[in-house]
Amino acid sequence: MSEQRVTRWMGPLGLAILVLLLLGFVGLSGGSPGGNASGASVVSYYNGHQSAGWAQVYLVGLALGLMVLFVTQLREVLRGAEGRRSFLPNAVFAAGIVFVAGAVSSGVFVVAILLAAHNHQPGIAQTLNFISSNDGLPLLFGMALLTLTTGAAILNRSSLPRWLGWLSVAIGVVTVAGPLSWFGFMASGIWLPVLGFVIASKSKTIAKPSVTDRPPAMAVR
Repeated sequence: MSEQRVTRWMGPLGLAILVLLLLGFVGLSGGSPGGNASGASVVSYYNGHQSAGWAQVYLVGLALGLMVLFVTQLREVLRGAEGRRSFLPNAVFAAGIVFVAGAVSSGVFVVAILLAAHNHQPGIAQTLNFISSNDGLPLLFGMALLTLTTGAAILNRSSLPRWLGWLSVAIGVVTVAGPLSWFGFMASGIWLPVLGFVIASKSKTIAKPSVTDRPPAMAVR
């Protein structure tokens, strides 16, 4: 599949990531024990929701796989849009990987809780559940870094709309604004498909020139 064709699918790709993350983090985790829950209640809950727990792991895993594709293509789009070398597109890609790594670490704890509950280990399950309930920092940091670097790259001589750059920066600032962090994180979920659809609508403008579009090289005498 060509780069331009992938770029045209950035909108649906971002929307798919949002839907899968909502299903995984919200739809299938409702009613889960809080961080101060007893070991017995954690074991009881997860033993009664083993199927939902594993479905959550697979849905979020699929979303993260799509996220890697999204930030990889986003880097290429920003490189082409700027028309010159810059560290910012690479910073955007690195920020996306930080977010994916943070989500993977959260998934590891969920898998460990499911296994501890299945093996009736309330002490282990309680400890893991406490950590899992307080491990949002990597997700917040990764998403804040992604929105901030994307905004900076867009504002740095990009053919993408400047309002999108300022919006990205604003969401990134809110995401690291203490009590407002989770509002910024939720806004970034909506920002992802919006970014994708804007990129898709501009795909012809920001596409890199093909080999056939380049002027012929001068003959060497």
